[in-house]
Amino acid sequence: MLSRPNKSLVSAVRLIGRQESFDVAILFPNSLRVALEVWRVPRKVGYRGHARGWLLNQIVREPRRSGPPEHHATRFLRIADDCGADVDQMRDAKQALSQTSHFQDQKKLLGLCPGAEYGPAKRWLPERFAEAAVAVSAQSKVKWILFGVDNDESIGETVASALGENCINRIGQTTLDQLIEELRRCRLLLTNDTGTMHLAALLGVPVVAVFGSTEPALTRPLGNGHIILRHHVECSPCFLRECPIDFRCMKAVSVQEVVDAVMSILQ
Repeated sequence: MLSRPNKSLVSAVRLIGRQESFDVAILFPNSLRVALEVWRVPRKVGYRGHARGWLLNQIVREPRRSGPPEHHATRFLRIADDCGADVDQMRDAKQALSQTSHFQDQKKLLGLCPGAEYGPAKRWLPERFAEAAVAVSAQSKVKWILFGVDNDESIGETVASALGENCINRIGQTTLDQLIEELRRCRLLLTNDTGTMHLAALLGVPVVAVFGSTEPALTRPLGNGHIILRHHVECSPCFLRECPIDFRCMKAVSVQEVVDAVMSILQ
């Protein structure tokens, strides 16, 4: 795993180029930029979209289909299958992982992931997360644990300060293995559309997810027992990192809606 010091395309190409061990690049994101970043890698696998077919030497074919958009997980599994992975075995492993997830705590532990690495357009307002968490705590005997990366620290402080001693702030402090173990302890996860959301769903942890600039049909948590909160507005989904107008898609989601969704799972 490489750590990129910045988001410059040139620096990414140089960083990857200095690594002599890369034989294959599997391109899950359907973007031209990602294909350009790995252009020196001998074998490049992915879909041809975004005018990048000329950069790939193993193009994964997409079946013709009608109806609603295809979930990204299904698209990614097709890439894995094209690379020779045993997709059925992967599904069996997911089922085994989720079956080991839960144990009972005397005081319910609820996860909260208030950030989103992609950008602020995917983040519900931190003060609303705080207000919702406080309201849930007033109605049920729970304790909150916050998850996120270093960039989410200021957002996390807003929530943590509102909850006081009723909160464990783990933002920027967990490895992936630690995140998995701590998510397993949670009765549910309240979150934006994030990678942690998908990890919780994989572990069988119920999710309450707030969506705004993205499309649940593409990136919703898979499995049963999850609740998606989203208001359809004329400009959503826009898939932008930052909202250029008034953030109406996220502001439309009320604190009471979130509280009701969380309580419906707890009860």
